Amino acid sequence: MSKVRVVFFASLKENLGQGECLVELALPLSIAELKRQLADGLDKGEVLLEKGIQSSIDFEFARDSDLIPEQVNEVAFFPPVTGG
Repeated sequence: MSKVRVVFFASLKENLGQGECLVELALPLSIAELKRQLADGLDKGEVLLEKGIQSSIDFEFARDSDLIPEQVNEVAFFPPVTGG
């Protein structure tokens, strides 16, 4: 098991009521699997399952199918970015 810092940005931070948490995970694990674990374990965590939620692994963009490696410092989640 590895302890991983999980960070939430913008509206996710507001909806979850926290900017980050430390979770113990059996790695490797996909981003999608982590989202499901967090959705089940955090109050209001289901917001992580909404369409368009983006993620990064150690500051590199990640897709839901990407695996979180055993040597990881941080996984971050953020809402879709809009611009104009």
